[in-house]
Amino acid sequence: MASESLLCEVKDGHARLTLNRPEKHNPLDGELIGALSDTLAGLAEDPALRVVTLQGAGKSFCAGADLKFFLGILEDAPALNAYIRKFKTTMAQLEHFPVPVIAVVHGYVLAGGLELMLSCDLTLAAEDAMIGDQHINFGLLPGGGGSQRLPRLLGMRKAKELMFLGTRISGAEAAERGLVNKAVPAEGLEAALGEWVDNLREKSRNALRYMKEMVSAAETMTLAAGLDYEETVNLNYTRLDDLHEGLSAFKEKRKPRF
Repeated sequence: MASESLLCEVKDGHARLTLNRPEKHNPLDGELIGALSDTLAGLAEDPALRVVTLQGAGKSFCAGADLKFFLGILEDAPALNAYIRKFKTTMAQLEHFPVPVIAVVHGYVLAGGLELMLSCDLTLAAEDAMIGDQHINFGLLPGGGGSQRLPRLLGMRKAKELMFLGTRISGAEAAERGLVNKAVPAEGLEAALGEWVDNLREKSRNALRYMKEMVSAAETMTLAAGLDYEETVNLNYTRLDDLHEGLSAFKEKRKPRF
């Protein structure tokens, strides 16, 4: 599943994906997006998986699209359309992946890199990370869902500021504003990630999947529809062995074995 531009290591229910073009701050081209899509499709079939983490090699998480690659396909309408659609669908794969996906960001987290981060469920950031949507600075528009996900997460006013002015905020400020879940000193990222990964490893894969589906539905459903959906999912989940194992573990005063 891995490629030269995307590394994949799977161990004890944790899939660690690493964008591996460090010499240019991990820019996104067709090969890297395709590798990410194919890798996610394969990992989704792993019943032992509990968590996926996405990070960048070198000095940055991701500085955005590979503009040299983008310029090379700009006059090739079929290739350009295919790249934009693939970028969109790959971000949807991240967003709807059956277990939690954690973005671990440092250095530049810009434009397409921001869109990658927004498509993940949780984000750990280095306090000095530089986060922003840089499209407007080069006369470009978001193509990986940034115009839709950023306002939903950050709020309309601040999202417009970042998108219209092309400014950046630090990882520490992003945590204060709720754009990332937690910001730590860069040297503490791995330790903080380890705590989250260890926590998620103990969880039921089925419960994580259903929980993620229910929470995601809240963005698009009315409250009444969402409550009905929650009821339906709950009733389906009661038929699975994981629920009974969890209740048995509670009764027997032990940790559940999922």
